[in-house]
Amino acid sequence: MDIDARRLRILHAVVQTGGVGEAGRMLAMTPQGITQQIATLEREVGTQLFDRSRRRLEPTLLARELAQHGERIEAELLAARRCIATSTGYASGHVRIATFQSAIRWLVVSALPRIRASAPGVVPEIIEMTGVELQRALRSGAVDLAIDEVDRPERVKVSLHSDAAGIVTTLIRPDPYRVVAPEGKGAKAIRTIADALKQPWIVAPAGSTCRVAFDRLAAKHKTQPRIVHTCLEFPAVLALVEAGEGIALIPTLGLLDHAAVDVCDIRGLGSRDLIALQRKSRRGTEPAVDAVVQVLTDVSAG
Repeated sequence: MDIDARRLRILHAVVQTGGVGEAGRMLAMTPQGITQQIATLEREVGTQLFDRSRRRLEPTLLARELAQHGERIEAELLAARRCIATSTGYASGHVRIATFQSAIRWLVVSALPRIRASAPGVVPEIIEMTGVELQRALRSGAVDLAIDEVDRPERVKVSLHSDAAGIVTTLIRPDPYRVVAPEGKGAKAIRTIADALKQPWIVAPAGSTCRVAFDRLAAKHKTQPRIVHTCLEFPAVLALVEAGEGIALIPTLGLLDHAAVDVCDIRGLGSRDLIALQRKSRRGTEPAVDAVVQVLTDVSAG
């Protein structure tokens, strides 16, 4: 009996993700292609591998056992790719990068030419995502790299690399928060966090990093600032500030839109950290993804 190792890898993806569509996103294949490969594998082994009587594909015991072999095949292929990259310094592969608008504008766009120059075998693909979608897509295998953001209070020691549940986190750059006020009204009048919290505020939506930071500062100072507008994207926030509608908390990179606002000299705001998240198996991380993370880190440092 001949079994195509590629089909075992596809079977592993379907069992791991729980569906044909999810497996297709992980492997950059169409659902029809996944279905055809599974049907061919079933003909090769002479039996059905999934219970199709339910809404969700339910793998049989044999399918689960074969999927484990597919997982080991994938691990060995990863080890081979790492061996090649270590020996030759050449990484290759398609890297799907999920991130949000401001990271695309101020980080990823600058990194793309350097990725192509330093790692010509790597093909980056940008997919805009926000919030919980980022890490969900990474864990499901729909993307290979997620660039996310996290609120970081001041004076907290940052671990550059951590490993939790198979996800490696790398700090790309800290992005300090700044308080911005209408031009001519903020630089002198707003010197402390307490001064700022007395002003009308334009805040980010609940769950966003800037909103987490705003709520953290308000709770620390035991006050409930007056919120006049809620807006997510930095250009829109800056336009409202410029129009005199209130003040706002924005990461330093967000000020690259050059709005006519005052940047207040306030300490103790903390920062949003831009972080890169990638999967790690027992054999390590993907060399192509490592190459992209290195370029992102270099671009941020430069």
